[in-house]
Amino acid sequence: MGMESSPLAHFIDLVITGLAVGALYGLVALSISIIYAGLDIVHFAQGEILTMGAFFCWVLVYNQGLSMPAACLLAVAATVVVAVIIQRVVYNSILKFGGGFTVRGITFMVAGFGVSTVLQNLYWIIWNPMPKPFAFELGSPIVLGSIRLQPVYALILAVSMVLMIALAVFFKKTRLGLAVLAVSYNKPVSSLMGINVNRTMSVTFGLAAALTAAAGILIAPITFVQYNMGLVILQKAFCAAVIGGFGNVTGSILGGLILGVAESLGAGYISTGHKDMIGFIIMIVMLMIRPGGIFNFRVKQKA
Repeated sequence: MGMESSPLAHFIDLVITGLAVGALYGLVALSISIIYAGLDIVHFAQGEILTMGAFFCWVLVYNQGLSMPAACLLAVAATVVVAVIIQRVVYNSILKFGGGFTVRGITFMVAGFGVSTVLQNLYWIIWNPMPKPFAFELGSPIVLGSIRLQPVYALILAVSMVLMIALAVFFKKTRLGLAVLAVSYNKPVSSLMGINVNRTMSVTFGLAAALTAAAGILIAPITFVQYNMGLVILQKAFCAAVIGGFGNVTGSILGGLILGVAESLGAGYISTGHKDMIGFIIMIVMLMIRPGGIFNFRVKQKA
């Protein structure tokens, strides 16, 4: 029996699409976990960092006429610069004040919501609310038997995997990556060992911004570029982070892939209109039966 027009071909197509979208969820979830581990912040404006990367790339390609690779690199770099400025101006100011875990944690959350609202309104004012098409010229669909895979999904999977591998190498093989890990584990001890904690925290925030900006550029051809495009992605990323274990880097990636595949299968076999609730159902069930996520990750209390 061939695979032509078979249920198996349809299933495989849904799984591949889900893995591609899930990889993007994983990238954003990974950035959230990195920020939480390194800066003790649950960053609710990370969706707007994603939107920033997409808008910068759109401007460079369609207004400035740059090639797509150059525009992508410059957009990520510009997003990192803006994100680090936000971190130093807004969040570092909060870090200077005490108040313990509860008071300072709530302050970070409120500040994140404020930054998110300000950035969304700036995007509206600068680029207006109309969705902007953003297409990669990647040629015809990839045909494998009866499976027709859109090239954008193959690109998303490939780039996401490369970024995740590069991040793993950065953490394990570079002095700066090891410093980031040390600061995320214990800031006072890291400072005593000669690590510049403030600079390392900025590196951490910038690294997370780079991952999120890349995710924004990759998902732009699917969702179009618009001022609030990061909102739903951020919600899914938080679901992925919780599923994998909040603050767990490996769990964030796996949680994103699981969520992406579950949504894709739900859309294919149940209803496209209700696929967005699937992630929240999985998250709620996970919190009920295994609050630490897949790996039962226990986060140290932030103070």
